[in-house]
Amino acid sequence: MGTYRMATGAGGSERGAGRGEQQLDALGDARRRDIVALLSDGAVSVGELAERLPISRPAVSQHLKVLKEAGLVRDHAEGTRRLYGLDPSGPAGVRAYLDRFWSNQLAAFAEYVGEDAVRRRSGAPSRQAGRGEESERDRP
Repeated sequence: MGTYRMATGAGGSERGAGRGEQQLDALGDARRRDIVALLSDGAVSVGELAERLPISRPAVSQHLKVLKEAGLVRDHAEGTRRLYGLDPSGPAGVRAYLDRFWSNQLAAFAEYVGEDAVRRRSGAPSRQAGRGEESERDRP
């Protein structure tokens, strides 16, 4: 699966963006999403996951390796077993990656509202509506 890399904008760190992209890539596989969903109930062994999924134990181990490298899953020894669970700090990379886009959209909206308020005070016509938007004169 190819990965689309985007340059980080102001305020975004390459490391944080890279981690978020890696996590999104890891979650792009349906089986890995199934594993994350099962782990949301608590830590379990590879064998227990394999029993609950229609894939082999070695395949579960490979998926867990990808999720662990992405920082979404962590493991610990409990007696002779190794248990896997969700890393509570794991989603932070995905959130930071997505927040960059949300922040950009909010900034653009704030700029538009500010410009529109200045235009209204000065009596100038409102800025033309973009594609898919209605202008004020088109509204009933």
